[in-house]
Amino acid sequence: MKKVLIAALSVIFVMGLSTTVSAQFFMSQLSDARVVESDEVHIGGGFSVASDMMGLGGFIRIGVMDELEIGGKLGFVNVDVDGGDDHTGLSIAGQLLYQFLDTEYGDPVDLSTGGGIEYYNLREDYTFLMFGSNTIISYPLEFEGGQILSPFFRLNLRFDRISNGASDTEFEFGFGFGAKFDITQYFGFFGEVIIPGGELDEGFVGGVSFGI
Repeated sequence: MKKVLIAALSVIFVMGLSTTVSAQFFMSQLSDARVVESDEVHIGGGFSVASDMMGLGGFIRIGVMDELEIGGKLGFVNVDVDGGDDHTGLSIAGQLLYQFLDTEYGDPVDLSTGGGIEYYNLREDYTFLMFGSNTIISYPLEFEGGQILSPFFRLNLRFDRISNGASDTEFEFGFGFGAKFDITQYFGFFGEVIIPGGELDEGFVGGVSFGI
C-alpha cells in the first residue's frame, strides 16, 4: 500500500507542475512507450493548459498488431489570439506508434517511435498545423498489488505551420517527461510536462485512460 501511495504521489507531483507551466497537446502520445495490445482499444480524456490556451478532449488508441497501434484525438481549445480576444476552436489529430523494445520480452526498456499530425482551427483566418514524430522511452515499475508506474521521456521532432493571413513553416524539436500510473490493466492516468521548443510555451497535459 505504501508503494502504491508513493506511485500516486509521483504522478500527482508531475501534474502539480502544471500550475507553473503552460501547454497544449503538442503531439503528446498521452501514454508511455508501451503500445496497446493487438485487438484491444483504449479510450480516454485529456486536458491541456497554457498561459494563452486551454484545451479539453478525448482520444482513442487501437492495437493493430502486438507492436503497432493507431490513434486519434478530438477536442476543443480556447485561445487568446490577440491579447485579450478569446476564440474557441477545434483540435483534431491522428497518430501511429511502433514499439521496438519491450521489457516483457527481456529488453532493458520499452522504446517506441511513431508519427502524427495535429490541426488547430482557432478561427477563420488562424490555423495551426503540426506534423512530425515522437520517440518515447519508459520503464515499468510493478507493485505487489499489480499496479504499474511507468516514468517516461519523449523526444518530439516536428514541423509547425501557422496560417494567419500569411503562412510560415518551421522545423522544431522538443521533449517531454512524465509518468503513467495503471491502477489496473484497463484503467490508468497520466501526466506529462512538455518543453516544446520554438515559439511555444512549456506546458502540461494530463488525463485518464480506459481499456474496453
